[in-house]
Amino acid sequence: MLLLFKLSLLFSMILLSSCGMGTLYGPSYYQDTALGEGLSRVTFRGGYHPATGELCLLRCAEVCLEQGFSHFEVVDSETGSSLESRVTFYPFDRHYPSRDPFMDDIPFVAKTIRMVKEKPKESFAYDAREIRSSLGRKYEIK
Repeated sequence: MLLLFKLSLLFSMILLSSCGMGTLYGPSYYQDTALGEGLSRVTFRGGYHPATGELCLLRCAEVCLEQGFSHFEVVDSETGSSLESRVTFYPFDRHYPSRDPFMDDIPFVAKTIRMVKEKPKESFAYDAREIRSSLGRKYEIK
């Protein structure tokens, strides 16, 4: 009976923990900083290198539209990754932290964008609606 209770408790915990799993795209992964009128810095952190850049671009489009602009220019871009250690627990160590932490490689992309109300004639600018539509569809983000 005790074994059945433990198994049902374990199964319930697995089900509940999977319900909290969300998409990679969310406020915990990006940060926006206003730098001035029509100028913002958008950073996206997490995921995989190619997707991280596209998700940062998607967030740039959303910031642009949220502030009432239609197009944006990327005036500065930075990519890289940071290493973070995470402590793990091993069953044979009686649930004590491991002595050697594992390292996670966390990619990030940061873009400084200048937002404009109309497409500039002499320079390249992204159409925020097109970016939001195409990348939103690709990553199934509404």
